[in-house]
Amino acid sequence: MSWFVLTFVILGSTYLLISVAVTIYRQRHAVLLGSPIGASPSAADVESCYDELSDVVDGLKKRLELSNQLLGQYDADEVQRWAEAGGYWLGTWRAVGLRCGFDQRRGLGGSWEEMAVLHDELLETEKSYTKKILSFGKEEAPRMDRLRHRLERIGERLRTQP
Repeated sequence: MSWFVLTFVILGSTYLLISVAVTIYRQRHAVLLGSPIGASPSAADVESCYDELSDVVDGLKKRLELSNQLLGQYDADEVQRWAEAGGYWLGTWRAVGLRCGFDQRRGLGGSWEEMAVLHDELLETEKSYTKKILSFGKEEAPRMDRLRHRLERIGERLRTQP
């Protein structure tokens, strides 16, 4: 009976660890939603790439909205987690670029050209925001912490005065 319990515990623990590892991997590495688009894309392919690019734009918008919350109450660990979570967005961005082949479609004009330019601008926007948030954390957050501590000390003195 003890062998059965021991085997059950080992199998359960192994399953739990694998499940956590797969979840972490999926959060940090986006996968292609379909096979890469060929040399002569159909109208459905263009529409599919447009939809995927729209999802990437929405993902960046949500990510940037979260960055505004970081500035309101700065926490170095939270900013670090935010920066690391950017890996998933970047993976999604990269997967859409690979699947839709934006690099190979430059110069085709029309929607492909516009989507390729937009795809590149999304990356530049994300890099710029991340750089500014991390810079804030290193340069301005310590000052905010000192100001908050000073304000707390003043408040304590006011509460203790008769």
